[in-house]
This record gives sequence, structure tokens and C-alpha cells, in this order.
Amino acid sequence: MGSNLSFVMPLLRCLNQSEDLRMNYRLLCKRLEVTVEVLQEIAELVNEMEPLLYQDGEDLVLVKKLDLINAKNIHEKVSTRGRFVLKDVTPSTNGELMNARDELVSGDALVAEIQTQGRSLRGTQWLTSIGTNIMLSMAFKFPSHQHLLGFSLAVGVATVNALEFAGVRDVKLKWPNDVVINDKKVAGILIESVQGEGEEIFAIVGVGLNVHHSESIDKLIDRPYTDLEELGYNLTRDEICINLINEIKYAASSFRKHRLAQFLDSWNRHDSLLGRQVEVVISAHRTVVGRVSGVNNLGELILESNAGCTAIRSGHISLIRY
Repeated sequence: MGSNLSFVMPLLRCLNQSEDLRMNYRLLCKRLEVTVEVLQEIAELVNEMEPLLYQDGEDLVLVKKLDLINAKNIHEKVSTRGRFVLKDVTPSTNGELMNARDELVSGDALVAEIQTQGRSLRGTQWLTSIGTNIMLSMAFKFPSHQHLLGFSLAVGVATVNALEFAGVRDVKLKWPNDVVINDKKVAGILIESVQGEGEEIFAIVGVGLNVHHSESIDKLIDRPYTDLEELGYNLTRDEICINLINEIKYAASSFRKHRLAQFLDSWNRHDSLLGRQVEVVISAHRTVVGRVSGVNNLGELILESNAGCTAIRSGHISLIRY
């Protein structure tokens, strides 16, 4: 699988750029410099990820036009702070940046078409499908770990701004790291860190966002989620990616100067949990139940209950529905 995986995106780009989404097998073999047998293996690999290809006589056919990332388009429209790289395949965009710690520049951004080992904050796999999601990671330099407290919430606000700028309505935030619409997850945020020089660190910001619908992912996810296409928005991945990169860069710059206080008003306006009863599992031995009254300057969730107010730094949260 590993060697053939590198041919998946070149194959799909060839077909996606052809006028009728089809191309002769032998011409494809010549373009990709592979044998017919290897091309068939690559096509099978594509269909294992998403049923996109079929054979019609001597032609290989793509079932639909794909919304593939255009690196040149993004280069021209994002802020110049940092670099932008598009990779066809990577185990993890966050991991890729963390492994490049010695070469990072604050503001660097990496997007992948295929991610094989993406994960969420809770360690669960972030499922991806070709041409449907955005898998973006960015690197930002901070003086120390202490300066990162609440940064994930600032990135959440930036993600909302990016979507609203594209015309998406009713976007909300779910503490600590989800972006939701109608209580269904549309994006997730994962922030990790890697040591820089001295006490300096690089915050590695990972954002996964669902743009188009994927039937293959539908079959694998057992919790409420949605995508922009399902909600009726005809937006390209390029458009959303450009907005995300620019808004997150702006948020990182503002957060370094003002910390989370700069973002609290916006967070509160978009807080999907504000005033609602929730249960937070903090550990195997501790669960807290209460009404959400907001977040504090450290990004901690504030719960009100008969026992008083509790500030929670991390935990798995769920709504209590009556």
C-alpha cells in the first residue's frame, strides 16, 4: 500500500483535469510511468478509501469532479507570514510539522490531501476522505508553555470567523475544541507543542474541517457530525483553507499580545453550551455535572451547581438532555 499511495493523487489529478473525467489506461500508465497492473492496484487502493473510480472499456473513469486543493491559488491569497506547503500524503499534518521543528518558521502552514494517522484531542482517529475535508496544521512560536493557556479557544474563534467570512451561518463553539452547527460537529481543533530554542516552544495547531459529504465516512462515524455541503453551502476547500490560514494567523498574533481576554466576548457569543446542563468526565474517578456559565481568562470551563462554581481545565463534555 505504501508505495502505491504516492500515486493516488497524481492519478486523481490526471482524471480530474480531463474534460470528461476519463482517460485511456495506457495513456495513464505513460503519464504515471507505471504498468497496467500497478495502475489497477492504485485504482483499487483509491476505491478502498472512497468509491471514486470505475473501468469503462479501455478507460478509467472518475465518478465525479473532485474539489482538490490548488496550492498556487492558496499561495497567492494567504498572509505572507510563514510558508505554505501542500502534501499529497502524510501520516499526520501535526506530526509532520513537529518532526520539522528545527526548520519551522512562525506562521508555517501545511495541508494534506490524504492523512493516514490523523487524530483528535481525545486520541480518536480523525477520519478523512479524498477531496472532502480540510486537514490543516500551522506552527506558531510562543515564549513558553504558560503562554499557551487558552490558545485553543482563540483558534476556535478564528475558525468561526473563517466560516462566517465565507457566509456560513449559525456556527457555534463547543468547549474545549469543537466547532458545531446545530449541535453537530463540523470541525475539530488539536493543539500540540514542540520545544524550540531555550524556553521557546512552537504551538502546532491542527484543524480538521468537513467541507463536502462523504458516504464512506458516514458508515464509520457513530456520533453527530455535519459538513458544509450537507448544510447547503457551495464552498470550495481552497476558499475555506485561505480563510482559515489568514484568520488563525491573525488570532495567533493577537493572542500573543492580549492572551485570551481579546477573544472572550466572541467566544461567549458563539458558545453552544452557555446556560445548558452538561456532564464533564474529568477522569475515571471524577465526573462533574452543572450548568455552563462561560469560560475564564485561562480557557477553563465554568460550571455552576448546588456545590458552587467549578473551573475545569480539561475533560470530555456531553449535554444532559431532558
